[in-house]
Amino acid sequence: MEKKSSETSPFNWTQICFTAFMAVLPFVYSIKGVDPVLIPRQTFLSLLVLLFAGWFVWKLKSGMVIQSILPFLFVLLSLLYVGSTFQALNRIESYYIALKISVFVAYFLVVYVGIKEQFLNTKLVFRAIAISGIIATALAIRDMVLLQTNEVDIFKDQNMYRVNATFGHKNLLSAYLFICLPMIIMQALNQSKRVWKMLFSFCTIITFSVIIILQTRAVFLALLVCFMVAVVLIVKSKLLSATQRKIGIGLLLAFLFTAGAVGFLYRDKLTNITRTESFIERKHVWENTWEMIAEQPIVGVGAANWQIHFPKYGMRKFYEVNYTITEGLTNFQRPHNDFLWVWAETGTLGFVVYVLIFLLSCIYAYQFYNKEQTTKGQMVQALIMLQLLGFMVISLVDFPLERIEHPVVIFTSIAILAASTPSAKIRMVVPKWMLLLFVLPATYALFVCSKRWQSEQVLRKMYAAHTAKNWSKLIEYGNKAQTPYFNMDYFSIPLKWYVGVGYFMQGNLATAKQQFEEAYRLHPYQIHVLNNYGACYEKEGDHVQAIQYLEEACRISPTFSDGIINLSGAYFNAGRFEEAYATIVTIGYDENNPRLKTFALAIIRNKLERLSSQTPNKVYATFLTDLITNDKALIAHYKFAKENHLVFLDYLLHESEN
Repeated sequence: MEKKSSETSPFNWTQICFTAFMAVLPFVYSIKGVDPVLIPRQTFLSLLVLLFAGWFVWKLKSGMVIQSILPFLFVLLSLLYVGSTFQALNRIESYYIALKISVFVAYFLVVYVGIKEQFLNTKLVFRAIAISGIIATALAIRDMVLLQTNEVDIFKDQNMYRVNATFGHKNLLSAYLFICLPMIIMQALNQSKRVWKMLFSFCTIITFSVIIILQTRAVFLALLVCFMVAVVLIVKSKLLSATQRKIGIGLLLAFLFTAGAVGFLYRDKLTNITRTESFIERKHVWENTWEMIAEQPIVGVGAANWQIHFPKYGMRKFYEVNYTITEGLTNFQRPHNDFLWVWAETGTLGFVVYVLIFLLSCIYAYQFYNKEQTTKGQMVQALIMLQLLGFMVISLVDFPLERIEHPVVIFTSIAILAASTPSAKIRMVVPKWMLLLFVLPATYALFVCSKRWQSEQVLRKMYAAHTAKNWSKLIEYGNKAQTPYFNMDYFSIPLKWYVGVGYFMQGNLATAKQQFEEAYRLHPYQIHVLNNYGACYEKEGDHVQAIQYLEEACRISPTFSDGIINLSGAYFNAGRFEEAYATIVTIGYDENNPRLKTFALAIIRNKLERLSSQTPNKVYATFLTDLITNDKALIAHYKFAKENHLVFLDYLLHESEN
């Protein structure tokens, strides 16, 4: 696959430094920010691109010949993300994600140039990925041991999610181990010394075991697909004898059967696999995403703006699965499907380009597989192909594109394939000076990341002030965290909203309303923004405007309790008593919510007063009149009816007859 000259100079400092960067990248971590890995790792990657792009340009004697369509597709993907920013409601977040994708593309081009011009050694690059996978495995085992030592059963409840090995989430860790596993196996194949071969073989078994223990269904699905494809590759291999094919298929099936048997025997431990809530949740997320794509199929909604448009298509469907979603306490930042994500944000062309990148890469890997003259060479190509296929499967149900380390590993493999695939039909000579364009996104990304990291550190203080109800500090830190490079937190809530809450709680209604209005412009479908913006209008006595925004909040999430309380109050104050009553009775009674009790009493009492004067049933009218004067009895009846899913007025009529 690679040129022989790239195997030379094993102690070349360019190669050693690059592979050291590669091995360290997945473990860059800082607890000073809100997300301990995203900005630090993007900064590290941008520095890597900046240094090596500059170094490679300096080492090039003349222009570079491009003989693959993949570099053009990557550049087109970057341009589509940049172009999508014109569609975005929140331009600042859109610029940041477009820049992030551009850095990924610049990294791909750096690896492409490095391999094409023989500045980098393919085997060393793959070894760096293998080593990072082994380190991640070791850290995962450390987490498991520490938890068990502290008497935390990792197989109970959601405790397994505490095993993350600096990846933030056990599913992200499992996905990373999966895409590193082929490179670990590759090291076991390529080692000439028995001790190293045994060591990497042992690491392969341990890494696979950790993947099984982590119980990530997306990765399990990827493994299953890879096992099936591996069987096909073994059958089609021209270098294997019939006996070797049977042995290979037998070993794969035995391995699969053993894993299945272990899963069955220890099914009480592997409970994360059988949970259905997350699947139902993803299904609903995809439904909203499809609606988004159908509404903007050509140009998309803009980079980073999926999270803004997502609530627009309704949140009621999530109530039975996770009520915190409908209450606005849990927010989605991505659709758990990278292909739909790219499609929704960049349009159909972006989706096609992203799919083509992976399909062509798999085709290249398969072509190499067929051309290899040795069994070991075929296995290496098969491993690359399986890595790509597995990543595609994971991307269908998860979000590896959001991270830094996952795309870096996959784009490394794709760049190596592209650089090793000369095409007679494609030939373009790129002038040396144009390669300096690789440096531009990386340089700007370093600046932007530094600004966003400063905001993240302030954000931690802002969250603490919000929790402590320290409104003056909330305003101070909320304003300080906002810059031309950062204006919305990782819960998809504009920072203006937090500042608005601070002013609202201090009684400064005019300034609070102004802050909520600006937050509304950035995220017009965020139910808390709509709720508070509407509440400001209601405080001013503008019932029409208040109802407009509160109705939109309740349309998005019909079970959003705070929004329903405020909307019923706005209806009541506007004299729309029937609508006030019909709204307040849509939610259950919460003893710990004093606002609900206050609003419910006033609205229900009004309803019963009007009903008692209108009903011809004298007994019923007397019962209602007595009940109106007894708040405690009224609330007790209402609570009983809601807890037992009874129609309140029918229940009262029945009670009056007994």
